[in-house]
Amino acid sequence: MSDTQGLSNWGRWGTDDQRGSLNLLTADKVRQAAALVKTGKVYSLSMPLETNGPQWPMRHKTWKVTTHRSVGTPAPGSADDVVIMHSHSGTHMDALCHYWYGDHIYNGFAAPEAITSQGITRNAIDNVPALVGRGVLLDVAGWKGVANLQLGEAVTADDLDQCAAAQGTAIQPGDIVLVRTGWMRIFTEDRAQYDHGEPGIDTSTLPWLKAHDIVGIGADNQAVEVLQTIPPAKLPVHECAIRDLGIYLLENFNLDALAADQVHEFLLVIAPLRLTGGAGSPINPIAIA
Repeated sequence: MSDTQGLSNWGRWGTDDQRGSLNLLTADKVRQAAALVKTGKVYSLSMPLETNGPQWPMRHKTWKVTTHRSVGTPAPGSADDVVIMHSHSGTHMDALCHYWYGDHIYNGFAAPEAITSQGITRNAIDNVPALVGRGVLLDVAGWKGVANLQLGEAVTADDLDQCAAAQGTAIQPGDIVLVRTGWMRIFTEDRAQYDHGEPGIDTSTLPWLKAHDIVGIGADNQAVEVLQTIPPAKLPVHECAIRDLGIYLLENFNLDALAADQVHEFLLVIAPLRLTGGAGSPINPIAIA
């Protein structure tokens, strides 16, 4: 059972809702976010999608082979790719069916009925056309004056509040919050350590996420939440954020360019693949400042 009983958005948007916090991104919210574009600079927040990219170490690596024809001849040629990968590899988002407890997924749907090997019939990623709204960078590593937080270091709700205050960034309902821990630096320098555990948010942030009506929470790590070891015994932030609150978790983001330019609010566009019955999707999040 979750350690955060009492936090729930079940039924808030109707008993048949499968979109969760996406319901907060109204047309007004999208227009307000679009008004944040001042310079027109575009940032890709994705890590390269490649064989040795960031992913849960127990999963098989992303596999790609390029097929082609008519190379070295004057005839017209063509090339294509065959890709085999986990939907939760590289930079990706979790669907609201990805994690659960008590045999029920978000909004009370029965897991045995919804989760099948042929695909997922409730809360799958194809219910999410896109997350388009105000993105907020909380550069916790920068606020603490370090290159990166340490393995197993928790980011608390107080940390989020203090970092936002130091940046002069007001948190608003409908925001998509991205937490920079600096951990992606460890991915490039010490892959074994990156795959062993990570800094991230702890369960004190869950009431904060609900109180602020956050749509999605992402980070430059594998699971958003703090992990002492991989695989962990449990994922309490996943349990509550996804299953209880219908909040989207966004993982393996590259936030260094935003931090370097001190861009703390921006239009954020996250479009998952329309993978029918999918538990998640690779994404290329785009921030526009």
